[in-house]
Amino acid sequence: MLTYKPIRTLLTVAVCTLAVTVTVPRAGAADDTFKRSAELGKRTAKTSEDVNRYIAQLDKTEHMLSSVSQADGKDLKKRYESFSGDIKTLEDAQKHATSDINEMKTTGAEYFSAWETSITQISDPQLRQASTERRTKVMKDHDDLAVSLSDVGSQLEPFMTNLRDIKAFLGTDLSPTNVAKATDMIQKSQADVQALKVKLAAVETTLQQFVAEAPR
Repeated sequence: MLTYKPIRTLLTVAVCTLAVTVTVPRAGAADDTFKRSAELGKRTAKTSEDVNRYIAQLDKTEHMLSSVSQADGKDLKKRYESFSGDIKTLEDAQKHATSDINEMKTTGAEYFSAWETSITQISDPQLRQASTERRTKVMKDHDDLAVSLSDVGSQLEPFMTNLRDIKAFLGTDLSPTNVAKATDMIQKSQADVQALKVKLAAVETTLQQFVAEAPR
C-alpha cells in the first residue's frame, strides 16, 4: 500500500497540472488580445495626431516658400531663413509620422494574430463565427488604411528632396535673380503640397474613423 500511495499522489498532481495548463492559455489569450487592442487604438490615435501636426507644418512651410518667391531684396534673407527653419521642422514632423505609421502596422499585425488565437479557443459556433466576421472587417479596414498611409508616405521623401534642393540652391546665392531661376521648382513644390494635402486630409479622416470604430 505504501508503495503505490506516492504514485497515486503523483498522478493526481499531474492531472491537476495538466488541467491548469489547458485552462490558463484560454484566459491568457483573451487578455493578450484585449491588451493589444488597446495598444492598437493608442498607436492609431498617436498616428492621427502626428499626421495632423505634419499637415499643419506643411501648410506653414508652403506659405513661407511662397513668401520667399515673392520677396524683394530687403525681405529675402529673413524669409529664406524662416523657410530653412520650417524645412527642418517639417523633416522632424515627417520622421514622427513615418515612425508612427510603421509602428501602427506592426501593432496591428500583432493584434490580429492574437485575435485569431482567441477565436480558436471559443467553443460556441455562433460566437466564434461572429468574432471571425468582425476580425475580418476590422482587419480589412486596417489594411486599407495602411495602404493609404504607405501611398502618402512614398511621396514624402521626393517632396522633401525638392525642398532641400531649393534651399541649397538659394543658399549658395541668395538673390532675386536666383529666386527667379528657381521659380519652376518652387511652383512644382507648391503643386505637390496641394496634392499631398488632399491625400493627407483623406487619410486623416480614415484614421479618425478607424480610431472611433476599432475595438477597445
